[in-house]
Amino acid sequence: MLSKHKWGIVSINFLTICSTITTSQLIRAENTITTATSIKNAPYSKVFQTGSIYAVRDHDFRGSEPALGVSTLWSKNPTKDSLLLGVRYCVPDNSLVGSDASLTRIVLLSKNQPLVTINQPIKQTPSYQKVVQSSTTVPELGFWGPGPYWGNDGFWDGVDEPFWAGAATFPSVTCSAGGSRFNIAPFASAIAQLPPQTLQMKLIFSNGATSQWELGKKTVQALKELLAIPETSSNTSQAPLAK
Repeated sequence: MLSKHKWGIVSINFLTICSTITTSQLIRAENTITTATSIKNAPYSKVFQTGSIYAVRDHDFRGSEPALGVSTLWSKNPTKDSLLLGVRYCVPDNSLVGSDASLTRIVLLSKNQPLVTINQPIKQTPSYQKVVQSSTTVPELGFWGPGPYWGNDGFWDGVDEPFWAGAATFPSVTCSAGGSRFNIAPFASAIAQLPPQTLQMKLIFSNGATSQWELGKKTVQALKELLAIPETSSNTSQAPLAK
């Protein structure tokens, strides 16, 4: 059996190892932080610092129109012990058209299994119709216009009109837009335990409508680093400096 003296050495060594591991994790988290002059200029899916705020932002969009999508800003103020999630959306869901519904919940899922439900909104704006792109007409769509030099070519159709020669009209693109802010402090532990993978993100509105999006793998990992930043007292110390 180990003597009390040896047990004491083992306990001290164990505590030292744990302290070293925790310190190393915090140092690694701080080393990944970048500075940004504003949120607009901050990188995506990375922890950044602007003023006394640390944050991670993400944007998921569909197709070739980045305006149609969902932007999230996960922020932490170590001096005020606050954790917030800001969401701005521009979603093409017909169920919100003509409605003043607001975003009330966000569910993060893996393979359709709910992992975290964020349901403490502290500020909401009702959705409204936003024109992303006005209707436009493009003349001479394609590569060929009418002309006698195509007279004996195979690009003519049965009524002597060249393919893709006429003008084309593109309809306007609209979305249901709005935003909400959530207190995520009660969910910090669950967020810290999210699996390091791309997650499904379901937006749930006050009228029961839902909209499906994703939260990227790199953003999920950055959220863990954000939560690892220690709290500080605004009266006695400063927030840790970004490396």
